Amino acid sequence: MFKVLQYQREVLERGEVKPVNLVHGEEEYLIKTLENKLREVYGESFTLVWGDEIGLEDLYELASEGSMFSQKRERVLFLRNFEDFLKRLGRRKKNLESFLNFLKKLKSSRLFLVVVRKLSAQELSKEPFKTISFLGDVISADRVPSFKVKEIVRKKLEREAGGIEEEALELLVEMCQGDLMILKGETDKLIAYAEGKRITEQDVRKVCTPWGSYGIFEFLDAFFEKDLRRALLALKEMFSSGIPPLQIMTTLGNYAMRIYTLHLLLEEGISLDKAFETVGIKHKFSQLKFKSYLEKLPKEKARDLIESLYRLDLSVKLYFANPETALRNFTISFSLR
Repeated sequence: MFKVLQYQREVLERGEVKPVNLVHGEEEYLIKTLENKLREVYGESFTLVWGDEIGLEDLYELASEGSMFSQKRERVLFLRNFEDFLKRLGRRKKNLESFLNFLKKLKSSRLFLVVVRKLSAQELSKEPFKTISFLGDVISADRVPSFKVKEIVRKKLEREAGGIEEEALELLVEMCQGDLMILKGETDKLIAYAEGKRITEQDVRKVCTPWGSYGIFEFLDAFFEKDLRRALLALKEMFSSGIPPLQIMTTLGNYAMRIYTLHLLLEEGISLDKAFETVGIKHKFSQLKFKSYLEKLPKEKARDLIESLYRLDLSVKLYFANPETALRNFTISFSLR
């Protein structure tokens, strides 16, 4: 088994790519890195396909085609959403056997099957992963540990800007929740903004948007600050990006519970710093935000909000209210109280 970067060095750059390869793991940035590297190496012979759009016959046809624009004989197919492709095959044993026989006969084509989650050893021991692992290489794209993420970001900013202060680095990584795909975009913005100067915490706050899932932190901040215009704009952006309203409601509920718990801890005489530690709010930026929320949302109002969110959840799940409309109206109602 190879890690993505190890595979690029030890296999891809040596031209020793096997006909069938399995890529699995949760780190989208590493998967995208491999995709881009293959595209760079194989040029017009590289094709990206999606498992929820392609069938077995289509795959046969693509694997047998060549490219009139490339000097390379190998055709490289990068099949994302491989598990969706397997679902399209159905449960018929004959279809799976046909697919496995196709893999065994591959010669000139190079097939990369991508699963965006980490497969367990038990899953890898079962078909079709068992045959795929036997025929080719297994490439893991595991989530990068926080300390490595910070090192990657630090080196990039030292290389392409004037470096970054430690507090600014901590804040940036927390804002992006350690997601390398998001960090790539945010660091590019910072590099352009800094113009070669060392990046400060103030720069990060000014340039980068706190990120959860397509503006969730922007919405939460606007919601608790009762900035209705900003909250509705954030909701609109998240809805258009496909973020489920129930996911937003769950995150909002978690924040409300934290605020209420902080009030209870403070009433017991626990210091604010200790209370933050108890509920897992560690970074100074987050602590400043929650301190503001505490002032704007007293204990009883925090409790009322939790109960209102519970009723909102019931209206959607039991009475089939439109989730987007219900959450939008709830936001308007809260802001106008």
